[in-house]
Amino acid sequence: MLVIRGAVKDYDWGIVDGLAAWAGAASGRPQAELWFGAHPGGPSPLIDAAGALTGEHLADHFDVAATPILVKLLAAGRPLSVQVHPTRVRAEALWDRQRSGAGPVVLSDPFEKTEMLVALETFEALAGWRDVNQAASIYDHIPGASAAAAALRERDRERAIRELLGIDPAESAIAHLPEAVAGVCDDPAERHGYATVAALYPRDSGALLTPLLAYVVLSRGEALFVPAGVPHSYIRGTGLEVMSSSDNVLRLGLTSKPVFADEALASIEWDQRPMVARAQVGDRIAPAGAPFAASLVTAGAATLPTGSFRIVLLIDGKGSISTSLADVQLHPGTAAVLSASDPDAVISIDGMAAIVTSEDS
Repeated sequence: MLVIRGAVKDYDWGIVDGLAAWAGAASGRPQAELWFGAHPGGPSPLIDAAGALTGEHLADHFDVAATPILVKLLAAGRPLSVQVHPTRVRAEALWDRQRSGAGPVVLSDPFEKTEMLVALETFEALAGWRDVNQAASIYDHIPGASAAAAALRERDRERAIRELLGIDPAESAIAHLPEAVAGVCDDPAERHGYATVAALYPRDSGALLTPLLAYVVLSRGEALFVPAGVPHSYIRGTGLEVMSSSDNVLRLGLTSKPVFADEALASIEWDQRPMVARAQVGDRIAPAGAPFAASLVTAGAATLPTGSFRIVLLIDGKGSISTSLADVQLHPGTAAVLSASDPDAVISIDGMAAIVTSEDS
């Protein structure tokens, strides 16, 4: 059993000092993600019993293949990119092409990325597809988007996306987005979400893709499961992210980072759908086919049996973990990591902790 702190990512969409309570310090900069895992993009530092850094990282003890889970705390102050994560087959093919020099560098690793967002507060997202006829009705009211509307009515979402990305100038079309969405959507929060996208990304053609996606709002403890190949964008909120240990992101817009539209479109699993778990704090969330399960626990003791990779992240209050080999105390923003071969662990929580385990998928 090892104890780690999160590795901070200060992406521009984060909340200024939004993760300071868990990162251990304020920075005066956007704090977007804290990574708890061994991925080389952000390996977590090890700490000793006193909470001091040891100079080692989790990756010094586990490679990515031996850590099937990557856990993050995420603080979104503005919408993230419209993005797709590749399946295992697609990731391996793109990785081989990339390594051979036959294609651009688009991936960070050769692994599938499947993820789940568990809300720590009200959380808004776009994930999966809006009904094609409703989406077409929105594009009827956006200048230059008539070809995309026609493609949707023919149920050709890929052609619609290419038409939307080709609108020039995108700025004038994006300016009509809030009004067009308001004419179709009754939910004020949903209309506000799309208006936020248009206001923050007035020249990014990716903003025109957002009406294709379904609006999702999560209450605390509820979860959004996003299988590989499902397009999505997180809008705002703080949550726990659980995923297979990969950092592969293929973007279609809403970002200052590189966009690889062809690769992203080829990685979409058009018939795959996200799943919303209307769970409560304390419920164990284990979507069918997911390589992980997660729960938020607030009080009491529980046993985590051996046989799976386990991460216990303390979010608030106090926590302890005991095995036949060691006893550790956790503080907010620290996590205990147990391999599948580590013994049974007994946890005691007075506050809130996230418990994440690997699952056979």
